[in-house]
Amino acid sequence: MPSVAEKRHSFEELASLFPLTLPVPQPKTHPDLITVKDLNREEDLLRNPNSFRAWWSAIQSTRDSFTAQLKLEKPQEDLSDEARELLGPLATPLSRRYLQRITYLYESALQNFPASFKLWKAYLNFRMSCVLGKPVIKKRAGGKKKFPEMKDALEEEQDDLEEWEEPLDPVVGWSEWKALVATFERCLMWLPNVRLLLVPLCLV
Repeated sequence: MPSVAEKRHSFEELASLFPLTLPVPQPKTHPDLITVKDLNREEDLLRNPNSFRAWWSAIQSTRDSFTAQLKLEKPQEDLSDEARELLGPLATPLSRRYLQRITYLYESALQNFPASFKLWKAYLNFRMSCVLGKPVIKKRAGGKKKFPEMKDALEEEQDDLEEWEEPLDPVVGWSEWKALVATFERCLMWLPNVRLLLVPLCLV
């Protein structure tokens, strides 16, 4: 069993893990990005690059597979509780590989469908979950007024600001946070007329 001394990881050691998504992971730079099981899928996507359904199915099936693996994964024994807390959703090698592989698939799909709102929304939500952590679900009593007064509407909006828990530490993972903001900015360039919740403004 590892000693306490062996469990300690320096700040520099943890920070050196990031960024995971910049530059965008590619099979040439990340040999473990594609396994033998993925070859058929990759060939299908190369043959049908303009099939949105093919890309969407590939992304969803890969996400489902990783989600199942993450549920069975045991905590890393050589990682201290403090290090786990700092790394948040990316505390294990599997979770970091998951982020890179899904990022590769989304980015590849967006090369063919750069103006797809559905694709961008799903991609940004995924990237946020890997950096910001778990969204806090707030329970509300009663419903919203259909046409509230401006003051009431602003107060409700303040109450409805999204919150997350167990995030990647913004100092240790600063480069990954910046990469997330850059992805939002790129989305706004492709979808200039779409009014998104400007999460990057909350991250800066």
